[in-house]
Parts: sequence; structure tokens; C-alpha cells
Amino acid sequence: MGLAQDLWATPTLLGNQGWRVWAFTAMVGYVVICTTLRHSQKRAIQQKFNFRDRSSLAKMTLEDAYAIQTWLAEQQFPSVFSAAIFFALFKTYSIPSISRLLAATRQFGKPGDIQATSKRAADTSVLLTNMIMRPPGSSQAKLAVARTNYLHNIYRRTGRLSNDDMLFTLSLFTLQPMRWTAMYDWRPLSDMERCALATCFKVWGEDLEISYETLPSHSKGWIDGLHWLEELDAWSRQYEERHVEASDSNVEVVNATRELVLCQVPRSLHNLVWGIVAILLGPQIRKAMTIPEPSYRLELAFRSLITLRKFILRYASPPRPYFLRRVYNCERPDPNTGRYQSQRWLGRPWYVKTSLLDRWGLPAWMLWMNGTSSSTVFNNENFIPEGYLIEDVGPASHVGKGHEEMRDTLSALSSKSTTRCPFIH
Repeated sequence: MGLAQDLWATPTLLGNQGWRVWAFTAMVGYVVICTTLRHSQKRAIQQKFNFRDRSSLAKMTLEDAYAIQTWLAEQQFPSVFSAAIFFALFKTYSIPSISRLLAATRQFGKPGDIQATSKRAADTSVLLTNMIMRPPGSSQAKLAVARTNYLHNIYRRTGRLSNDDMLFTLSLFTLQPMRWTAMYDWRPLSDMERCALATCFKVWGEDLEISYETLPSHSKGWIDGLHWLEELDAWSRQYEERHVEASDSNVEVVNATRELVLCQVPRSLHNLVWGIVAILLGPQIRKAMTIPEPSYRLELAFRSLITLRKFILRYASPPRPYFLRRVYNCERPDPNTGRYQSQRWLGRPWYVKTSLLDRWGLPAWMLWMNGTSSSTVFNNENFIPEGYLIEDVGPASHVGKGHEEMRDTLSALSSKSTTRCPFIH
């Protein structure tokens, strides 16, 4: 009774000491609530799909896999997933056969041509997000696959784009979100979640006409998504070890990408931001791209911030509710034109009707601080502010072309069921 009286009953002590007890209790309660909500959400998804053990994963349908992947990308790990996909594409520039082709297409433009580089980035983003984040079998997803196949086949027919390079790119898109989630977010993916990503990307690879013949179990088939993932991971690491090397074309493409990445960063922060990019790429890729090594102090500071972020997300941040989910695609097209608006832009606002916030908010100020006049960016009709048609996305020279070839692909895709289990024989 004496302790309780000291802490709670005595007005003087309550004013001086009691608030600390209340603050500590509230803090602990908040941590318990956040942690409980995060883990209960994960358990709820696990129970919803009821994949209890490894043997049940072979029965995962494409629809199941898509639902799990969408939840991960929109609500659980949207920032890490988005960055991982961008850096997966960036890492492919360390393969000379890939960077030579990209440099030869001249889609990155001349040094300092942000407009050309940002256009290619916008087109790639449009096709990827429509392919990956639209429901399987939807008209938008099928159009994105058909358009991508048309653009790729221009180079595949001539042997300039190999199946191995395509498979390596697919492997990075598949593996990078899993690796980055484990390294940079509050928890790694579960087997069910990894299997879902593998199932989705295996099917997308097949739709993109990528052969898996180089994987050991191609002839007899894979048990489940994890089995396919294990073999893809091993093959990807070997391919990276053999083919990642320095070349002039790597440097050309990387320099163009560097200009794009930094065009909305104040000049005083260029070295800092590019140093963080170098950390994220890793030593082997840095060497192939001739990117300077980051300082030890910067790397230590970055790792410390990542550790702090993981701690805050795990213990002091409630899970993202559905209404705050990351939206990757415009839900509905313009009823008059059938065109879609991009949800985000990098460098230049391609396919976006810029808002007052764009023109006077942080994007405009960042451009101004980097020496770019915002009026030349936001008052430019060349960026197609009316939006995009998926069937015409790509270089200007290919707008309106390839539609007949795309119809053949669309017909083949329409015959595939979205409720199929890709690993059941």
C-alpha cells in the first residue's frame, strides 16, 4: 500500500514521477499493439490461403499467388518492393551483352538527355506494372505482355537479345524483392510468400516466351514454386559470376541512368545519393559499372539507418491499412480516349496530367534546386499528358506498329486459365 500511495495517491509525487510510469506503460502498450497487429495480419493471410506445409504449396493457383503478391507489394513492403524492382533492372546493365544492346538502341539518348532516358524508364514502368500488378487474365495485363513480346522480338529474332539474358533479367525481378525484404525490411518473406512470387514470375516468364531449359528440372518439372525458385537462384548466381564484367557500354548506360536518378536531387547531395546507390548495388556490380567505392563512414551510417528503420517498422509502426495501400496503376481509363494516367514519374512527367502539387510542391522545388526550370518540365506537351495506350507503349518509332503480332499473343494468352496450378502435372 505504501508504494501505491507514493506513486498514485500523493499529488506532488504524481506530478513529478507518475507521468513517467504512465508514459512507460503507454509506450509498452503501443509496441505490443503494433507488434500484435503486424503478426496477426501475417497469420490471417496464412490462414486465409491455408498453405500449411511444403506439400500444399504445389496446389497454389495463379490467382492465389497473385492475391498474396499484391498484398505484399501494396500493403506489406511497397517501398522495398518498388526499389528492388528498379535496382533489379539497374543491375542488368552490368552484363555487357545487355548494355551493348541498350546503348545501340539509342533509347537512352545523348549525355544529359533526361527526356529520352526518362521516356524509356516510363515505358518500362508502364509495361511492368500493368503486367505484374494487374489481375492475371485481365485485358491490361495481357496487352502489357503482348506489347513487351513485340518489342523484345525485334531483337530476339536477330539474336541480339538472348534467352539467357532474358532469363537473368527475370531472375533478378523474382529474387531481388525477396532478398531486399530480408535485408531492409522488418521481416523476411515466409515460404508461402516466396512461393507466391515464384509462381507469378514463372508464369510471366512463360508468357514472355522465356525458356527454362537451362534449369536442371526443366524436363521433368518442378515440385512447387520454391523448387523452381531454388534452381533459378543457383543459375542466376552462376550467370552473374560468369558474365558480370566491366565494359564501355555498361558505363554509357549507367551514366545515363545516373543523370536520371539525380535529376531531382539537389546538386549538393549528388555524391551522397550516388554513394547510397553504390552501397545497394554491391561490390561486384560496382566494379562492372566502374562506380567508385562508397566510404566506410557512409556505409556504416546507411546500415545503421536501415537497422533503425527495421526496428521502427517492427515495433512502432502499425501495418498499412487497405485504404492506404500503394496504388501502382490507374484504375480506369479516360472514358473518351481509353488512355491511362501514370501514377508516378521519375525525371520527367510522362503520361501524367500534372497537378498543382506537382507544379508547386516538392517535385518542382527539387528540379529547381538541381538547376532545371519547372516550367520547361510541367508545360511540355511532349510528355503526353493525356496518358498512354498500352498497345502503343515504347519508342516513338513503334507507335501504332505490332498490333497484328500482338493479336496472336493475346489469342494465346486468352486460352490460359488463371485458376490453374502451374506446378501440378
